[in-house]
Amino acid sequence: MARLYQVGQLMQDAAIRSDDLPRPAPEQARCPEVANDDAVRSALARYLSRTSASGVEIVHFSRKSSGFSWITYGFFARLTDGSDRKLILRVGPPNGLFAPYSVLPQVHALQSLAGSNIPVPALVSFEQDGAEIGFPFFICVHVEGDVPAPWAASQLGEDHRRVIALQFLNILGELHRIDSRTTPLASLQGGGERAEVSAIAAWRASLARPTARYYPLLDWGGRWLQENCPQPLRRTIVHGDYRIGNFIEHDKKIVAILDWELTHLGDPHEDLAWALMPTFNGRSKKLYGVVERAEVIELYQRASGIPVSAKSLAFYEAYALYQAAAIQMCAVRAFEVDRFNDMRMAVMASQMPSIVRAFERALEAAA
Repeated sequence: MARLYQVGQLMQDAAIRSDDLPRPAPEQARCPEVANDDAVRSALARYLSRTSASGVEIVHFSRKSSGFSWITYGFFARLTDGSDRKLILRVGPPNGLFAPYSVLPQVHALQSLAGSNIPVPALVSFEQDGAEIGFPFFICVHVEGDVPAPWAASQLGEDHRRVIALQFLNILGELHRIDSRTTPLASLQGGGERAEVSAIAAWRASLARPTARYYPLLDWGGRWLQENCPQPLRRTIVHGDYRIGNFIEHDKKIVAILDWELTHLGDPHEDLAWALMPTFNGRSKKLYGVVERAEVIELYQRASGIPVSAKSLAFYEAYALYQAAAIQMCAVRAFEVDRFNDMRMAVMASQMPSIVRAFERALEAAA
């Protein structure tokens, strides 16, 4: 197989780290604000009492362990008539994985998809400046069910997983059919560079930060991705993190798609490539460990009406691994520099060698 690059030239090019990228300012030792659960609960009670017609008591307030970025709390809002409403609070802390946060992509997604064929939690309230709670946040209705962990897929029967995988693909196809121009998501379009190209540039800048461990292949590969990003045949709503583990299922039915923070308008191949990553499928090359790649593509094309380009899919599979590597480094930084107290982030650097090797193979396939 022809090499995508000559190693000697790569090392020479990578010796100067991404000269065309904006240089981050030197990072100073700092003590970023950390979300305190008791303080968040008190502020939430004040906020809900102010914004509702009567006083609200917060009961059974607890932080959920799932998720790597936004902090998620579950609670009951008890009204003065004694009735309870089960809700979810999601907070974007200043020391989180993707700080600084904006609630707008998630809010626009939940607003745009309410009442559609895409199951999403009902939005209750949100604030971008988070003046009362102290951080950007939104509140949505709690959806009953289970969130399947990708690495625990083998605990479920193959028939169960296949039923869910087929729904998963149908929902993705339905999402990519939606005309975003008449929805709040249209505001994500912007008037400048294509979202996928600017996203690659942002990940490159993130990997060029002084606190990020340096990998020459990622440096060179990020530049190649930015210079070779294919034009999409059709621009659609892109979830940005569409994978096993980002939905709630109940009685063998997907009842809510979660985690819309990376939502944008772009190439639908991006979602399909991300969903196919073995990391999210119990290390299997099959979707959810049960649906072969060729069948995934066939079912997706039928559900979306969008023909899959082998070249574009290969590009976005390489991009998926590059993005995964950048996220790993963001996680390590959030733990080591910004004191985000989640031990899962502390061990993410150990996954980098396997991701970089897979990225090299994906780049060769995409060239």
